[in-house]
Amino acid sequence: MFRIILFCSLMVSGSLLAKDLPAVLDWQQRVGLGTLVDGVVNKVNVSPGDRVTRGSLLVELDQRELQSRLAWAEARAAASKLEQDEARRELDRSLDLYDRTLISDHERKQAEVDAAKADAQARLAEAELTHIRLHREYSRIKAPFDGLVIEVLVHPGQALVNHLQSQSALTLADMRRMKARARVSLEAATELQLGQPVKVGVRGVWVEGQVSFIGLEPIAGGQSTEYRIEVLFTPPEQFQLRAGEPSMVRIDD
Repeated sequence: MFRIILFCSLMVSGSLLAKDLPAVLDWQQRVGLGTLVDGVVNKVNVSPGDRVTRGSLLVELDQRELQSRLAWAEARAAASKLEQDEARRELDRSLDLYDRTLISDHERKQAEVDAAKADAQARLAEAELTHIRLHREYSRIKAPFDGLVIEVLVHPGQALVNHLQSQSALTLADMRRMKARARVSLEAATELQLGQPVKVGVRGVWVEGQVSFIGLEPIAGGQSTEYRIEVLFTPPEQFQLRAGEPSMVRIDD
C-alpha cells in the first residue's frame, strides 16, 4: 500500500511540475525560389525530398544567350580599358607639353576632354559587364541555406517568363530548425515569455526548444479562448520529420 501511495504521489507531483500540450510540427522557414530573369529551364538537379546544402545549384536556365552577351561585354570592357589607358597617357603628355609652353590651352583642354570621355566609356562598359554577370547569376537558383526540397514546379525545356509575374521553380524548407505549434489558455499565455526554454516531444524523443511566438489574439473558431504559441527546436538527426506531424510541448512550471 505504501508503494502505491508513493507512486501516485510521484505522478501527481510530476504533473504539477510540467504540462504537456498537444502540438503540430511546421517548417520554421519555407520559401519559394525562382529566377529573376526570363529563360528556358536547362537543368533541374533536385527532386522532392532531397536534402541540399547552402550554395548548391538547384535549377539553371539555358546559358547560351547569356554566355554570348557576357563575352561581348567582356570584350567591350577590355577595349574601353585600353582606350582609357591611352587617353590618360595622352593627357599626361599634353600636360607636360603645356607646362613647357609647347601646346596651347585649347590642346590641353581637348586632351582633358578626351580623357574624361574615355573614363566615362570605361565605366559604362564595366557597368554593362556587371549587369550581364548579375543576369547570369539570377538565371541560376542556388540553395540559400541547408534545406529540404518540398516540391519542384518546373522541368527541363519549360519557359519561365518572370517579367510579368514572378514564378517559383521550387519550394525549399529549412531543415536545421522546425517549430511546434500549440494552444494555451489566456492564463498560460500571460505567464509564458519569449525565449523561455521548453521541451518538444517528437516520436518518443524529447528535445530542447524555446518559445519563439506567443499570440496576442485568440485563435479564431476555437471552442474557448485559446492562444497560439510556437516553439523553435532542432530536429533529431535520426528522424526525417514532416510538417503537420503531431508532437508535444512540455512546459515546466
